[in-house]
Amino acid sequence: MTAHAANVTSLDAVRGFRAVLVRFAADVEAAIVALELEARRPVEWVESDRSRYWPQQVRKASESVSEARLALERCEVRISSDDPKYCYDERKALERAKRRLQLAEEKTQAVRRWRMQLHKEFEEFQMQLARLKQYLEIDLAKAIAALDRIIAALDRYTQPGGG
Repeated sequence: MTAHAANVTSLDAVRGFRAVLVRFAADVEAAIVALELEARRPVEWVESDRSRYWPQQVRKASESVSEARLALERCEVRISSDDPKYCYDERKALERAKRRLQLAEEKTQAVRRWRMQLHKEFEEFQMQLARLKQYLEIDLAKAIAALDRIIAALDRYTQPGGG
């Protein structure tokens, strides 16, 4: 059996390294919590805010299209078709309302896609964080425990009559 020699010149440096490693673990744990909270924000925004907003806009735009159609029909009844500006404002209002409705419908569909994609991405992100947490809880804890054993062994070695 071959003995392995260690060239330890400062027991305080080993203790300091252990303390820095413990602080690092605590900082990473705090960062993980902050990351989880930040990652939830866009998911919640799309889930609660945008998922309600755009369908409401579709309803409002549909109402605007109906109102604009009625206004155009009333104008067509009142004004002769020989007029070159024959219900121009009403036609433009109807086109604007139709464009707004189309936009709101597109956004509603986009929100549905975003919801699915965000859930997928968020779950993948959570899996990555779970691996990091596992590393912290297991591997980093083992490293700190190993440093504790090394420090205890070096303490025994440096005590009078220990080496």
